[in-house]
Amino acid sequence: NMTASVKVLTTSTIDSSPSIIIVSPNGHKTLINCGEGCQRSFLESTDRVRSVNQICLTHIGYTATGGLPGMILTSADAAQASANSLKDNKNNSNISKDDDDCNNTKDIVGTLRLIGPHGLKDFIHSLRHFMRRDRFPLILHEGGYESVPKAGDGLNSRYGKGKGKKRKKAGEDVEDAEENASDSDLGLFGITSIPMKRSVKTFYGTETVSICSYLFTTAPIAGKFQIQKARDLGITPGPLYSQLKGGKSVTFWHQEYGKDLTIEPDEVLEGGSDGVAVAVIYCPDEDVLDQLCHNDRDSSENMDKLDQYKECNRKGLMPTPTEKGKPVTLELMVHITPKDIFESSRYQNWIMEFGQSVKHMTLYPLQDYKFSGGNEVSDGSPFRSAIHGAMQRSLIDDDIFPSPIPFDNDWSFVSDESNSHSNGFTIFTSYPGLEYTIMPLSKQGLDPATIKIEEKIHGLTKRDFESIIEETKVSGATEEAKRIKEVVVNEQSNVEYAEGSAAIKSNTSSKGCFIFTGTGSAIPCKYRNVTGMYLEMTNGNAMLLDVGEGTLGQLIRSWKSCYIGDDECDYVRQRILNIKAVWISHPHADHHLGIIRFLTQRNSILRQNGVKSRNEDPVVLMTSSTVLRFLDEYSKVDPSIYDGYVPVDNRETLPELPRNPQLLAMLEKSLGITGCVSVPVSHCYQSYAVVLDNTSFGRLVYSGDCRPSDHLVQVGQDADLLVHEATFENGMEEEAVLKMHSTVSEALSVAKRMGAKACVLTHFSQRYPRLAPLLEQDSCLSFPVAFAFDFMKIRPDNISVASKLTPALRLLYPEERDLDSLRDELSEAAEAKKRAQELLSTPGYFANMKCS
Repeated sequence: NMTASVKVLTTSTIDSSPSIIIVSPNGHKTLINCGEGCQRSFLESTDRVRSVNQICLTHIGYTATGGLPGMILTSADAAQASANSLKDNKNNSNISKDDDDCNNTKDIVGTLRLIGPHGLKDFIHSLRHFMRRDRFPLILHEGGYESVPKAGDGLNSRYGKGKGKKRKKAGEDVEDAEENASDSDLGLFGITSIPMKRSVKTFYGTETVSICSYLFTTAPIAGKFQIQKARDLGITPGPLYSQLKGGKSVTFWHQEYGKDLTIEPDEVLEGGSDGVAVAVIYCPDEDVLDQLCHNDRDSSENMDKLDQYKECNRKGLMPTPTEKGKPVTLELMVHITPKDIFESSRYQNWIMEFGQSVKHMTLYPLQDYKFSGGNEVSDGSPFRSAIHGAMQRSLIDDDIFPSPIPFDNDWSFVSDESNSHSNGFTIFTSYPGLEYTIMPLSKQGLDPATIKIEEKIHGLTKRDFESIIEETKVSGATEEAKRIKEVVVNEQSNVEYAEGSAAIKSNTSSKGCFIFTGTGSAIPCKYRNVTGMYLEMTNGNAMLLDVGEGTLGQLIRSWKSCYIGDDECDYVRQRILNIKAVWISHPHADHHLGIIRFLTQRNSILRQNGVKSRNEDPVVLMTSSTVLRFLDEYSKVDPSIYDGYVPVDNRETLPELPRNPQLLAMLEKSLGITGCVSVPVSHCYQSYAVVLDNTSFGRLVYSGDCRPSDHLVQVGQDADLLVHEATFENGMEEEAVLKMHSTVSEALSVAKRMGAKACVLTHFSQRYPRLAPLLEQDSCLSFPVAFAFDFMKIRPDNISVASKLTPALRLLYPEERDLDSLRDELSEAAEAKKRAQELLSTPGYFANMKCS
């Protein structure tokens, strides 16, 4: 028997949104919502991104679509890699090119189906500005959508394999339609969308947007075959048994009766079902609840699809998705609904109409404007490996590496509410990994293997906290860090470090800081998020340098972990409003997709505070024209970001152009910055580095993604702090050339030629949290060099200490690689070397590339 289930991927926390996986009987997987960080959360799950066949979206917004572009890119690249592997295998087998389908670059390598509300197609169209995968087309359905369940052998349909296949087109024979149906579609859930409307507040009033809830239904399910009954009826074992198991009637010659007998499947099958349904309800506010309860006249037609499962309508009086006209059984309702609405009498009365046999699973979103609630206290971050590493680093130095999760927790209030009863029906509180089995029917219910057996705070058990401390101690990192800091504090020149450390812990420091919210490259990994940085000035205001997916979530987690006071939520809201500028280096998705959440939440806070226009508290957004066009189009399907920023094209801040007095006046007034220059660099179209003057660090230079740049060296001369990408280790120069990035040694060469007083390396390409080794000539530089990690926080007075802690960090992350990772790297390096040699042999190749 094949299994169908509902699995919780992520819940609502500071850095994740509700996502669930619907597993069809044939193994196909449908993802419900793909918010920020969703792709990264798969790395902590037993499921994989490439296993997802289709995605259903409840709405357009960062909690549902914030991670979709990255998911599409990763799925496309995985499909391409698979096609390339197949091609290589065929070439190695000496198959002729004429027979090799992969030799045609226009061949399709895979597809992904997306189902969502009206606006989905416009959203996907807006992504063309920064992502394109021609060999991986998307199949889009927006608004009303309905597909019938597809029965297959594995599903053991009560009414046979042929039923529930592709619908017959006009003029097409049933046999033709069945032949055109893909075998891979057999055993799929049927999907019915339930379109609804929602009102969204903007600076210009209220706008209406589309949202969706969903129904998932199986084909009819046959019961268990009763062998003794078949024998008593005189049925000969063999093909007749198989037909009956498959839900087909059989006719045979009965020797004793001397005539043909026809036996129906129901005569030998027990415990079957006309089908099972799962409802996913998205109800973000009272207006949507009005539609569910039929208080909105325009919603009645769409609600009929859901109402057929109410107890009062289970008489076959309303249309149903099964062939026999009988309603399928509604087994489970998943509620993506705020807790206060779910617990309201109206909502409780509504779900009671579906009967006490229906089970309910809750996914409470975070409370608006409070950055609390949801599942934050119990589940914490879904990125467990990254949190584990950050907590270990905090034991080395909790000033430079503050822990994103507090070590001192009160366990007395923790209770497991995963299975509660209200008004006679069962409610499950979701958490990552929880799985509800839909079929086989004999195993229906929560999977015992996924039920929590230990209490957790922020997703960690007491044993987890203890192991983090023990592992760090055993590594020798804490002892080495202690020795290093004793030496530093004893040095006369670093008295300021000790004073600054004490000040920052008491929240009284006004010296400014630099927080790394993501230090990885291209694709999120277990240990590093994609690029994002937060630069705080001496007046408490700040700016963001690149805003990769998940930037704000990481930042809020960092703020909350260091806050000492009574109003944490107000503190976080104010810190968001204090961000007065954003600078984005180039249009690649891993550097700007987090801007959607930032603008959404900042606008929301402003409106809550009574602000009527962005002009009252503007945020300057400096980026490429490509990103600005994307945001302009996106705002038409998600008005929550509309008019939330002052757009500035990076080309307006080139070194050779006169300074923009209006821009400089805004930056100086809010941030104290007296100079902002975007320097074109070699990476992709419209790639820039930035030079900022009079920051809390003095002259600060950030490279963005690039090859080493002489122009940047010139414009950034005498930088007080250089933050430079170091995507590849030394020895991987060919791959760095091919992918237009820098190695560690190349980045340090830029720092030396620039005369930088300090350098922090970031944007690492690695599958594990180790530190890249330094060449001998780079190990004794005249300026401090630090390796960035997620949640790392540096100040002008502790950069030197951060650089000196490198030996302790190396103890925490020794040189070790798993065999698969090493093989992948060697293969990639060999391919890159071959391609790079081809490019390097092309005269003027890099000189002819567009930089702006």
